[in-house]
Amino acid sequence: MAAAALACPVTAFAQQQPDTASGTPGAPPAAGVLVYGPEFFANTALPTALDMVQRLPGFTLDVGNGDARGLAGNTGNVLIDGKPPASKTDGLGEILRRISAGSVARIELIRGGAPGIDMQGRAVIANVVLKRTASTEKLINFQSYIYRDGYVGPDVTLQYARRDGDRRDEVSLELISDRTSSTAQGNRVRRDAAGNLLVRQTLDLWDRDRTATLRSTIQRAAGDGLLTVNGRFDYLDYPTSFTATTVEGSGDNSRATDITHQWKGELGANWTRALGQKSEVEVIGLQRLGHVGYDSNTLIGDFASTFGQQSRTGESILRTILRHKASSKLSFEGGGEIAYNFLDNRTAYTAQGTPVTLPDQKVFVSEVRGELFGLARWQPSAPVTLEAGLRTEVSQIRADGDTPRSRSFFYPKPRVQLTLRPTKRDQLRLRVEQSVSQLDFTDFVAATEINLGTVRAGNADLVPEQTLTLEAVVEHRFWGKGALELGAKHEATRHVIDYIPLEGGFDAIGNIGNGTRDTLSTTLTLPFDKLGIKDARFRGNAELVRSRVTDPLTGERRRYANEVPVTCSGSFSQDLFGGRFTYGIYGSCGQPSTHLYRIDEYRTTVVEPTLEVYGIWKPSKRLAIRLDAGNLNNAARIYDRDVYNAERNASPLLYHERRIQRHGQYMYVQIRRAL
Repeated sequence: MAAAALACPVTAFAQQQPDTASGTPGAPPAAGVLVYGPEFFANTALPTALDMVQRLPGFTLDVGNGDARGLAGNTGNVLIDGKPPASKTDGLGEILRRISAGSVARIELIRGGAPGIDMQGRAVIANVVLKRTASTEKLINFQSYIYRDGYVGPDVTLQYARRDGDRRDEVSLELISDRTSSTAQGNRVRRDAAGNLLVRQTLDLWDRDRTATLRSTIQRAAGDGLLTVNGRFDYLDYPTSFTATTVEGSGDNSRATDITHQWKGELGANWTRALGQKSEVEVIGLQRLGHVGYDSNTLIGDFASTFGQQSRTGESILRTILRHKASSKLSFEGGGEIAYNFLDNRTAYTAQGTPVTLPDQKVFVSEVRGELFGLARWQPSAPVTLEAGLRTEVSQIRADGDTPRSRSFFYPKPRVQLTLRPTKRDQLRLRVEQSVSQLDFTDFVAATEINLGTVRAGNADLVPEQTLTLEAVVEHRFWGKGALELGAKHEATRHVIDYIPLEGGFDAIGNIGNGTRDTLSTTLTLPFDKLGIKDARFRGNAELVRSRVTDPLTGERRRYANEVPVTCSGSFSQDLFGGRFTYGIYGSCGQPSTHLYRIDEYRTTVVEPTLEVYGIWKPSKRLAIRLDAGNLNNAARIYDRDVYNAERNASPLLYHERRIQRHGQYMYVQIRRAL
């Protein structure tokens, strides 16, 4: 037991607390740690660890960014038995969804950090601790979306899991044949600068998502430590079409079709070993490979164009971490990561059968990146925790395209966080951090939008954004299961990434200068037990964002591209019949106007509010049935485009276009059966 505790610092820390604290969120067992035991979830019908994590008061799940290169800060804000997943392709939400609620011993919510706990660079972490008793689980999960037009999109998962202490074997196969919200009906209207109708068209958008995914996990004691190996293979077949039919005015009918074939595979390993009584070493290795083939054909009247793309991608990572717990109040960790990434991309564009040369249409982009990091966490007294760390990143990016380019970067990324706990129910977190964004390799290459008939060039002269962040968060816990969090954040960014003009009339993704962003946010978990409604709760969040950057064409100050100025959502749920049934209602206030500033276009997108209801019925421990009614108000997505003859600040308006799309109401059915 001692060896197992040393292998998982978070688990070890929680196990040192009194048992009576488990499951009593109103009285934390130690500064910064809340323990939610089985009794907290006893009267619920929640079938998976994902549902349980989403029920935690005051916690918002972040699944991380599996598309980002490297592991640091990209693995999400949930640990499994004290460790992050040794996989990036297998998303955190998918991993949690495959863990049955009955396999969870408890969930620890760690806020503001504590000695001996790996916070993954985050202020709040949830640690899902699994039961160590021997168990075998065979599971079939059937789920399907049923759409208003009668289409049924099934998703079937077959899963086997065997756990016995540190030994773990898991394998699953998932098959999907569905569609996405890109399947929709709508209309498009174009008017000239004076408001006169040019053309009115009906729109028919269609897509299919056909995916096969095989996953496996093996965990064993190895080399006096614990070794976890994960593997995953995916194949995706994704055809789409876009048809515009003229019903009024003069305009050409158009049709665009495309198809994507993609495969990707990943193999990852995580090995931890205790070094004495106070130290631990962790080694993570990861290899990912993938291939994407994409072909599109567009016909607008008699004008035909084609766009083809072939891409190979790869990522290799080795990361080592050494942790040392000097005392109950002081801990250190340090290590390094080295990674190699590449994108080999070939594109071809033709207009009326004639090849058109695009900037950087054939590019091989590679990156060698190394990072060294160190972190100290000090808790001089129960109400105070200070965390200070420094990450230093060195990278070299080479792009072999029209003109070979090679650049090297060095970025120090310091971080300081102070956590104060004036009372057992209140917490204040202050953070100062310097961060650096990752360049998206796809911005180095040309791309197309088939439904709009536009082409974007590639640009290999990008520089990463560098952001200084100042953040303050106030948290208050109340009524045992309630939590209120208020946050304020200021970000000052250099080399903001947006669209820039290129020679030849093209535009591309590039750097446009310095900018700032200010964010006010709040989250609330409100239990209704004290208000007379047993086992009911409201969860809500809202965020207000204000950003400013200088437009590269007009010289005027404006918002960041695609910045959502206001977001909010809320849900009400209640558990009934001793936890055999749960129902809920969820709504979002939609998305107010966001803007995209291309060189010869100005775009605005609005998403109407959405509403859905759901119910979960658990007739037995082995069976859970869920039914959702989604998009009840058939929310619309509204797209506006102002298209100019050339640069939008120095040429007349050609036309204004408005597209309104609705993908209709749907039902979602899930049947989860343990065999």
